[in-house]
Amino acid sequence: MLQTLIDGPVVIPVTLLAVGVCALGALIRPRVDVALVLGLLAAIWSRVNTPVEGRVLHTWTADRGFTEADLLSVAALLVAGITLLRCAYRLVRRSTRRRDADGTVVAAR
Repeated sequence: MLQTLIDGPVVIPVTLLAVGVCALGALIRPRVDVALVLGLLAAIWSRVNTPVEGRVLHTWTADRGFTEADLLSVAALLVAGITLLRCAYRLVRRSTRRRDADGTVVAAR
């Protein structure tokens, strides 16, 4: 059942579009949930890209290797990692600030 769903003609373009839109959203407005969804989409892309894999760039075994289509998964995981780092930086920056008695924001020392 699942293999029949993966082999459908619409799965590859929809997954590719979802990865692109999610990566763009993660770069424009970094959020942890978007980074996690992008990581999940990268994993899904690595499973459905079989018909469009292209050339083999590196071979591990006779039937396993790293192809051109797998570069999209690597790029998506890189964007997800950068997004998580940006979220962590923003969280640390927020936690180092404190509010004064009159409501003004003062950096903590």
